[in-house]
Amino acid sequence: MTKSLYNDYPYNVINYPSNAYSMELLEDSISFNQMGIDTIVQVANYQTVVKLVERMGLELESINHGHKLYKKLLEERAKDSKKRLLDEDYPLIVEVIRLPKVDPNDKSLYISIVRNIPSLFDIATHHKKAKDSFCMVTFAGLHQPTKKIDSEAMKIISRFLKRKTFKLQRVDIAIDTKDSKPINYGRRAEFKSDLSPFSKHGVKLERNSLYINKIDHETISRLNYYDKFQKQQYYQGKEKIGRELKDWKRLEFTLTFDVTKSHNRGFIEYMESSKLINDLETIDEVAGLAGVKHYDNDYLIYQLNSIKDNRFMNNGKSKEQFNSLESLNRFKNSDCRGFRLDLLEDKLESERLSKEYGFEIVIERVK
Repeated sequence: MTKSLYNDYPYNVINYPSNAYSMELLEDSISFNQMGIDTIVQVANYQTVVKLVERMGLELESINHGHKLYKKLLEERAKDSKKRLLDEDYPLIVEVIRLPKVDPNDKSLYISIVRNIPSLFDIATHHKKAKDSFCMVTFAGLHQPTKKIDSEAMKIISRFLKRKTFKLQRVDIAIDTKDSKPINYGRRAEFKSDLSPFSKHGVKLERNSLYINKIDHETISRLNYYDKFQKQQYYQGKEKIGRELKDWKRLEFTLTFDVTKSHNRGFIEYMESSKLINDLETIDEVAGLAGVKHYDNDYLIYQLNSIKDNRFMNNGKSKEQFNSLESLNRFKNSDCRGFRLDLLEDKLESERLSKEYGFEIVIERVK
């Protein structure tokens, strides 16, 4: 079943609630044509999450039952074919953690905590735990060039992502691009042909989005190419973004992981593994087929470095806003970075060769 761009749980849980810039938008004032991680979803023991939240001096707030996210989750529960839910014993619970913001007038970025949904019951059953043992923790809106992300908010998020016992369930990686052609029915066949063989299970069109909802790949499960300008216009209401971004399109990949596997040791383990390298190579291949060929991965590398070590977040004038163009440029011009894709490739190849030949082999690049 195709999910609507405007109400697509679980792929867009929070719908990016923070406001757009108050300044007049110009393409050269934001981090454009970049690849980045937009959403990360973890599954964790709820009581462990509560203790972490308390230690950081944060608060969990319950959302109103009239909220569209709550209603959507309630619909998902109603579709559960196993008929194992007792509302009085395991009611749907959705909480949020309100994160620091750059401007007091901005809407807050949130972390959402969801409990008592079918997928979490399945995980609890697998581990022979009480049904309400686990929760789904979602960080959304991490790659939104026209929105302000506070550096302190990223530091809080990194505390969650460093926990090995918080299993990685999903990562959305997005690439922003310019494309003057509209996304409509006439483009669906062209898109399907261009993306073969990744599109062999079909392409769906809904509003201004082209979806591939099934991909034969170990990690990449879904692809969405959509009109980002139109989506921003829809969500921002009165705060419209400038017409100079009218050709803004986004190619977004959903990567999914089995949280029941013992080798799933969280986000950091994934970002330091060959899986990340392999997934990024596939993403680059698909992007090329889709005509998205001119993009940078600087923001992605900036995100990964900052999540692993908060000291890589920029100081000085760019300290407050994590995702400002100034912050990214400071990082790009710095020689000090703990994580690089090329060095990760060398490290993994060194480990492979050392294991194969029975003695230590170290690959180092000549500067």
